[in-house]
Amino acid sequence: MLPHASPWSADNGLALIADAERLKRAAASDAGLPQLLRGKRLALLSDDLDGPAATAFVRAATELGGQVARVRASGLGDRHARNLASLLGQLYDAIECQGLPAAELGELGRHAGVPVFDGIADAGHPLRQLADTMDGETAGNHRHLLQALLAAALG
Repeated sequence: MLPHASPWSADNGLALIADAERLKRAAASDAGLPQLLRGKRLALLSDDLDGPAATAFVRAATELGGQVARVRASGLGDRHARNLASLLGQLYDAIECQGLPAAELGELGRHAGVPVFDGIADAGHPLRQLADTMDGETAGNHRHLLQALLAAALG
């Protein structure tokens, strides 16, 4: 599997749903969500750093104790893509890319050395469709699926 490929498939979709359901129950309990991403640094590369997908990603990660740096994607260019990918991989434990061209995403995935996600918080991502299959509010289900996916990839 390429690092920038979605780290879940139809084969493990049920396991991801089960993990999301556990996180949903934990969030509703007195103990709250476990800090599964404590000490983890994530980068959000996007040109819409305050949009719904960016906000959803940041909330999902920070609720689990992760730190998210918002980095404007425009102007990154591909002149020194390998060096940039390597630098980002040294600074962050994972990178969420929203709206990046496939070529740039591929370069990041090949050279960062950390998980690189392709718009996992976007409304059109299959993860959102998976949230629609779960009982309860879709937005909450989507957040818990994001959290389950991040915890599995970074755990």
